[in-house]
Amino acid sequence: MTNDLLIEEAIQQALAGKWQAAVQTNLEILKTNQEDIDTLCRLAKAYTELGQKKLASQTYRNVLKFDRFNQIAKKNLVWINKKKLVNNKKGHCKIDPGLFLGEPGKTKVVPLIKLAPAKILLALSINETIKLLVRKHSISVYDDSHHYLAKVPDDLSARLIKLIRSGNHYKAVVKSFSEKNLTIFIKEEKRSSKNADIPSFPLSKEDYHFFIPQSVFKREPIEEIENPEV
Repeated sequence: MTNDLLIEEAIQQALAGKWQAAVQTNLEILKTNQEDIDTLCRLAKAYTELGQKKLASQTYRNVLKFDRFNQIAKKNLVWINKKKLVNNKKGHCKIDPGLFLGEPGKTKVVPLIKLAPAKILLALSINETIKLLVRKHSISVYDDSHHYLAKVPDDLSARLIKLIRSGNHYKAVVKSFSEKNLTIFIKEEKRSSKNADIPSFPLSKEDYHFFIPQSVFKREPIEEIENPEV
């Protein structure tokens, strides 16, 4: 298999949360070029997801030997040192099913626009906290190390800017990502008294159905009733 095919396979394994397989594929790629920065970053990411802190740290340090200004390696070395990693022997990403539980008017899943390069997006983690920074007419999204990730769509930016400037607070985390997509989960953390009756995210028809319990849509079977005798 050529290196290009191995690289594509390694990326797909990472996106599928198959971290043990991703380790093996990236190690195979490194046999032909031990200074491949992108592959080293993918390998370190896989070690991180497997809870192998020592190997992840060493791999990121190797990145910095070849590229001392590499922001992905710097960011993740700091992050690893702050976190207590849990060993995940099966090598599959485990996400709490209640992590992105929606609340009507207070939460929203948002696909972002004007994305950063793929190698930056692929360094993210599900549930990683990100920052919403208000600009004059837009909201930009950054990671904890102040690296640009993307922008919130203009219509939602305009609404949130008004609410933030009048006292609302929001938390945002990564919900999903790929080479060409980044979706975040935004939650209203605090609503100011000025906005007491203003929902952060008005319900659309799709949202309305999402928040209504499924039992509402289950219709009880109707028993056939014979016509009464006249």
